[in-house]
Amino acid sequence: MTTIKVRGLVIKEYETGEADKRLLLLCKDVGRVMAYARGARKPRSKFMAAAQIFTYSDFVLAKGKGFHSVAQADVIENFYDLRTDYDKLSAAYKIVDACAKTVPEKLECNDLLRLILKSLKKLMKKSTDDKLSSVQILNIFFLRFFDFHGLRPHSEECAVCGLPVGEMNDGIHWGAEGITCATHITPKMSKSFEGGVGETFLQKSFPHGLELSPAAVAAISYVLNSNLSVSFNFEASEKVLEELSKANKMLWEWHYG
Repeated sequence: MTTIKVRGLVIKEYETGEADKRLLLLCKDVGRVMAYARGARKPRSKFMAAAQIFTYSDFVLAKGKGFHSVAQADVIENFYDLRTDYDKLSAAYKIVDACAKTVPEKLECNDLLRLILKSLKKLMKKSTDDKLSSVQILNIFFLRFFDFHGLRPHSEECAVCGLPVGEMNDGIHWGAEGITCATHITPKMSKSFEGGVGETFLQKSFPHGLELSPAAVAAISYVLNSNLSVSFNFEASEKVLEELSKANKMLWEWHYG
């Protein structure tokens, strides 16, 4: 039986057998890996700490016929403090759950792994000088998440005709591919969000579409066009965060249902 060394984050855990766990890992250079941690639910298991959701570790995996099993695990970061705050814990679960549901096998996803780790570290911060809320961190994550998956929304001009945001005198709207001018957003969502997985949901939840404020548009543009290291560095009002949440929800429902 051969072994491989990987560095990865647990994004899903399943109980199996009497005391085992099945772990879904997102690994550097490797991508999505499913691994069995035998006996990980036993109180004295050497894998107990590493076999927890959100835990980032160095793993040695033994390759069997069609499966991997954890042979060794050294924890790098367990993000334990996320579990002490409900809002942060909820946001962290949404982040890893979205990745567990969408990342295909055999896809190198180092950029996505960096994004997840950056988001979890931001959620962990307790400094009073850090004004980022869980809602803001979650919205920044999802905008860049869509970009990673090749679903980058338009943020500077109309996705249909290319009209720059600065020339949209009849309001700035949000459609299936991002920013849309008033001419190309219909009163109902039948054209702007036609044919997507969540088309029915969108028509019911956003029958008149979504109009964005200039501040929300500026925030979206900043997040998508900044380096990851500084993409979290801006302040946003509750109104803007509410708009970003709706915009991300629309994109998620349309692309993934």
